[in-house]
Amino acid sequence: MLITDTQTLQKFTAAKRLWQGIPSIEKTKGGRLFAAFYSGGIKEEFGNYCAVLKSEDDGMTWSEPIAVAYNGEKSRCFDECLWIDPRGRLWFTWNVMPQFAVYASVCDDPDAAELVWSRPFIVGKDVMMNKPTVLSSGEWLFPIAVWANNITVLPNVRSKGRKRLAFAYKTNDEGKTFVRLGGVDMPERCFDEHMILERESGTLAMYIRTFYGIGVSYSYDAGLSWTPGTDSGLGGPCSRFFIRKLKSGNVLLVNHVNFSGRNNLTALLSRDGGKTFDGGLLLDERSEVSYPDGTEDGDGYIYVTYDRERGCFQRNLAGNQKCARELLFAKFTEEDVLAGKIVSRGGRLKQIINKLGKYSGEDRNPYRECKYYTAEEYADVLWELGDADHILSRLFKDYSSCCNMLTQEQNRTVDEKITEMMREETPASKKRGLLLDVIRIFRGNAESAEQSHVLVESIIEYVGAHFTENLSVERIADYFNVSVYYLCHLFKNYTNTSLVQFINSRRIAFAKKLLRDSGKNMTEVCYAAGFGDASYFTKQFKKSEGVSPGKYKKMIASETSEKQEEKS
Repeated sequence: MLITDTQTLQKFTAAKRLWQGIPSIEKTKGGRLFAAFYSGGIKEEFGNYCAVLKSEDDGMTWSEPIAVAYNGEKSRCFDECLWIDPRGRLWFTWNVMPQFAVYASVCDDPDAAELVWSRPFIVGKDVMMNKPTVLSSGEWLFPIAVWANNITVLPNVRSKGRKRLAFAYKTNDEGKTFVRLGGVDMPERCFDEHMILERESGTLAMYIRTFYGIGVSYSYDAGLSWTPGTDSGLGGPCSRFFIRKLKSGNVLLVNHVNFSGRNNLTALLSRDGGKTFDGGLLLDERSEVSYPDGTEDGDGYIYVTYDRERGCFQRNLAGNQKCARELLFAKFTEEDVLAGKIVSRGGRLKQIINKLGKYSGEDRNPYRECKYYTAEEYADVLWELGDADHILSRLFKDYSSCCNMLTQEQNRTVDEKITEMMREETPASKKRGLLLDVIRIFRGNAESAEQSHVLVESIIEYVGAHFTENLSVERIADYFNVSVYYLCHLFKNYTNTSLVQFINSRRIAFAKKLLRDSGKNMTEVCYAAGFGDASYFTKQFKKSEGVSPGKYKKMIASETSEKQEEKS
């Protein structure tokens, strides 16, 4: 689970990562900096891993991963945290799903030339992502949460704990054993991400991420019980914040201030135990800067790390590569915070820990983009979908621009091959060959500049002008020079109704008008509205209106008669 072998760590270097985020930072007594983050795959999913980097020159340069928590493709390691305990030991914690466990590994001497990590062990259940708090009594409190019912960790993966609260875990023996204390069910909480602060009175304050910003709850019995959660008034855009008591006794808060989203990440200082905050050092004004974590060294310098444009959850490789995908840190003092600018000699802002560049991982097509497959590979991808309708939907979605460029002969060929492919009696091996033929026809055409939604709008206009005629799907496909199958899938995808249903709806609306305003009989209305068959007209009309055309006409006549009587 914890990888430290140099050769194996090569799989996790920056060039092989698509995204990275949720960082943590620590500094040893000897001056070595450590940073951690999690990554893996194209988003937050199974296969994620947590990594640790180090810097020997106060953050000017950083190593590739020196330790990685990874549990395989059927597991997920995420939301890591670094913490140096009162004994100077470096804790590396991370969470594992679907095991729902918080793991830790401890390095007794983080300043050593060769780092030695303990065997990973479980701290508690389910998720911890922020630093523990050392109380004046000497006890350590670890902020561990069991997420609320509305939080799905991964598809079909939901927290299993019966009590879904933001808990405090206590250790009296420096991390050998842990006891779960009380927890808080904060109204409107979101992922919890809670932090615990000890006030001068000995009271504990638990700050929790909420949809409206930051909530707070208090404990007057060392964490055994907590008051009902309330709004702290500190605000925020529903994102992780960082709050910590400094060596001076003042409280540091890093949060988004005067924000419009996750921007304006700012450091604030409280000199009254967290009641009010002064100053305001703007660490980073840019958008998508988030998830601060911090530490303080022996010289009074504060280090705060955060991420910028993580790069996960992008639709394709091009979108991913446009993101900054940066891990950064700021170095400052309390004096800088109160001054609202860097006045200390060693202070620095927007320092890069790691910035991802061109991707060169083993998976050359991580987003499964059709253009990066060979025709044969793409046919295999489609074939795995199984259902013919799903195959065609994906095919037309990926090659919509190519479909617009086919000749009439190519469209006929595509329709013939798809028709043959959809026949039950066609052997599977032949079906796959027919699919491959269609893919090759699409790939042989340059992409069109015409957007799919523009084509749909044109189809709607065309139907509006011709629905009273002998209008068929085949006629429309021929007019716009596209495949019949492509036309039907495109229209359904954009309108959520079939093209035939749309044509019938226009005809029914016109038929209703004729039934109200003209003296035509049922047969005349049927043909005037574009229906070529009276029984089909009656069936579609009743399906739409709930009554037959004849009954509808009688209802209209009755209503008209009643209105005339009222007027007279």
